[in-house]
Amino acid sequence: MHTIFVILSLVVALIALASAAMDFRGTPQIEDLMRRLGYRPKFEHMLGVIKVVGALGLLVGLVIGPRVLALAAAFGFTLYFVLAARAHRRIGDPTKETVPAIGLTALSAATLLTGVLS
Repeated sequence: MHTIFVILSLVVALIALASAAMDFRGTPQIEDLMRRLGYRPKFEHMLGVIKVVGALGLLVGLVIGPRVLALAAAFGFTLYFVLAARAHRRIGDPTKETVPAIGLTALSAATLLTGVLS
């Protein structure tokens, strides 16, 4: 189970870093979403910082420790993506726009669960 936790943690961290890069670049899709959600311009940069910190928490918790740091990061990502899915639903996005957040919620929750069980 520990190996699965490590693999899932690495996948979540890489996805979070890639997503953070899009947040920092200010892609039109992200900027449009933030506008529709009613957030101020450049709010996505704060979300990018959250994703980078979470990814670092996962990686540092795996490599250096303490392990609880990786578990806390996995919990944080699970909560983050639950809220992201909720935000998409709140503004009436079609299901295809919400599926990535739901999938990342499941991936983050699986990471947390395997970490707790291993």
